[in-house]
Amino acid sequence: MARTNYRRELAAGCFMPFMLTAFEGMVVAVLARIAFEGRVEQVTLDYAAGLLAVIPALANIASFLWVRLSHGRHKVRFITMLQIIVLVDVALMALIPKSPFGLWMLAAQVLVARVCWAGIITLRSTVWRQNYPATTRAQITGRFAAVQVLLMAVLGWGLGRAMDANENSFRVLFLAGAGFGVLGVLQWRRVRVRHHTALLREERETAPKDGPSFNPLSLVGVLTRDHRYAAFMLCQFLLGIGNITAQTLLALVLRDRFDLDYEISLLLSSSIPLAMMPFSIPLWARLLDGAHIVHFRAIHSWVFVVALLSIAGASAIGPADEGASWWLAALPFALLGFGALCRGIAFGGGVLAWTLGHLDFAPPEKASQYMGVHVTLTGVRGLISWMGGVALYRWIEAAAPGQGGAWMFVICAAIAGSGAIGFMIMSRWLRKRGVIARRAGPTETTPPSRVGI
Repeated sequence: MARTNYRRELAAGCFMPFMLTAFEGMVVAVLARIAFEGRVEQVTLDYAAGLLAVIPALANIASFLWVRLSHGRHKVRFITMLQIIVLVDVALMALIPKSPFGLWMLAAQVLVARVCWAGIITLRSTVWRQNYPATTRAQITGRFAAVQVLLMAVLGWGLGRAMDANENSFRVLFLAGAGFGVLGVLQWRRVRVRHHTALLREERETAPKDGPSFNPLSLVGVLTRDHRYAAFMLCQFLLGIGNITAQTLLALVLRDRFDLDYEISLLLSSSIPLAMMPFSIPLWARLLDGAHIVHFRAIHSWVFVVALLSIAGASAIGPADEGASWWLAALPFALLGFGALCRGIAFGGGVLAWTLGHLDFAPPEKASQYMGVHVTLTGVRGLISWMGGVALYRWIEAAAPGQGGAWMFVICAAIAGSGAIGFMIMSRWLRKRGVIARRAGPTETTPPSRVGI
């Protein structure tokens, strides 16, 4: 059954990226930042582009709704319904006008798609827990991610080239993406969930006070009952604030500081990081399959810090003056490229840890609730990163023109680094108490909550 599900999910993963690229955060942020330039007031455009970059995180605030709505309901059917809404929304994105109204219409459509995708991600982790053994789960799901991001890297680069040739080419490409998405949905709806009946029965029999709620504050109950998960979420919050804020500002800095076109901007912000992920995912998957998520994050988080410092250095140097030596002209772009490579390596581990990390804390019947806490907090830090990040960037730019990006990326690196230090402290604390150990053997399929974690 696991092999059959694997083949079906892998087939779906070959078609979904055509649809997903249309609302990938950095892709749509770069498109908006350049396409609406001169058509929308600059301040409005900066906040709109920042919003589009952060919407993938921001939309997760609605995760608690999906956890409640799907509680005790057929998981595959529910996910399929959300996928259909997404592909219809992508098709409608091809119709937006290039005007102030069109910019906010684009933001609204991306938000709808991302809110639904947050529900898909939240519920998909429950399906993966049921279908794949803990000792190989990261490697299996890593293969799905590798196929998806590699295709998205190529598609993002192709979209950039097409937009440089014709700024209206996105209309045809988004419609085509929705068409391929239909094929992906048809494959995914055939997935089956192991012990699905028992899982739904356990969810329905959960005491009301322990079950999911429409009240987002009810998610706080998970953190108050599980203090170790709360500590993990605090470190994750700091790491996420640094990374999401940098994500919010990257499209602005590439245009404001370096005046780059569609293709190069998308290469540095999206395609290169995504292309690196398939190569780094298998390496990170081996570490995650053999280690607790806290130990994994204590190592993995530092790659993000290096990436942010590299981009900060490039922003500080900026484009070389006319007549400068070739190495000085190439240095900032080399640093941007190195930062993009490091971001891709870090994203490779991040996509696994973000999707599977909560399973090292959650009992089987509460996996969706724990994931709901995680992704909802991701949405909260997305909101903080967008409003605070763009406002602070514009304030620094007004005080020191051209240096806003450099200072902001240094600040982001410091915040992410504090989260990495927190993971290190937590890892040592758990090791001393014997909580962190290697995974159980390969026969373990649906592990308990690793009692006390």
